[in-house]
Amino acid sequence: MTSSADEFYTDPEYKKKQSEISKRNWKAGIYDSKIIPLIKRHCKNSSCSNVFLAKPNDRKIYCSQHCSALVNNSGRKMSDLTKMKISNTLKLLPISKRGTHFSKPKVQMNCLNCNKTFELVPYLAKRQKYCSIHCNIVRLGRKTTSPKASKGKNGVRNDISPNINFYSTWEANIARVYNLVGLQWQYSPTIFDLGEHTYRPDFYLPNFDTYVEIKNYLGGYSLMRDTLFRQKYPDIKLELILKKHYINIKKNYKDLVDKWEY
Repeated sequence: MTSSADEFYTDPEYKKKQSEISKRNWKAGIYDSKIIPLIKRHCKNSSCSNVFLAKPNDRKIYCSQHCSALVNNSGRKMSDLTKMKISNTLKLLPISKRGTHFSKPKVQMNCLNCNKTFELVPYLAKRQKYCSIHCNIVRLGRKTTSPKASKGKNGVRNDISPNINFYSTWEANIARVYNLVGLQWQYSPTIFDLGEHTYRPDFYLPNFDTYVEIKNYLGGYSLMRDTLFRQKYPDIKLELILKKHYINIKKNYKDLVDKWEY
């Protein structure tokens, strides 16, 4: 296993796979318009006679945002208040910029990891705090699972406990099954230090001294973390409930649980 994010991306096996993917995409013409030539299209705005170029798989049907807005916004009605706000905003602009597309100036940010100064458009500045993916991984790789990372249905299930915030419906349903069969469990009680990362299994079953992790899909990062855990803590028992296991549990218990979530 690798010991740092840099070593992971420079791993020969990883680079070989990325090379194969890139070569396949180049041959398919995904990256190079010279392999698959651009085609001509007529703008779908009936009042526009422009012809523009687009890739065959590109669904673009208008030559510009202006034409797209003229067609798609034709039925929308603007309130007097909105019109007044737009008018007041335009009055603040130089005459040369009125009636033309303009963008807000970029915001300067300092990376929370390396302190490097970089620029972002304003709407990204609210959520992006790192200058690169590498800095993001270095800083966030040691954090345990979050609702955003799990992409699950985050929230409290009062039928289970008013004090536990589950990150997914799968976790909540497994807890309901444990309660149904009378199995004692604790939710994410321990954080394990893996060096570059941390790991917090979803459940702990004290009667069996076993941790349980629920995974829909065991991707590259999850597999690496699982391997690191078993190498560093070989005496600690960890069981995985993957999709095939969950489907089997669902088949046997969903009709027995009152508030099973789908």
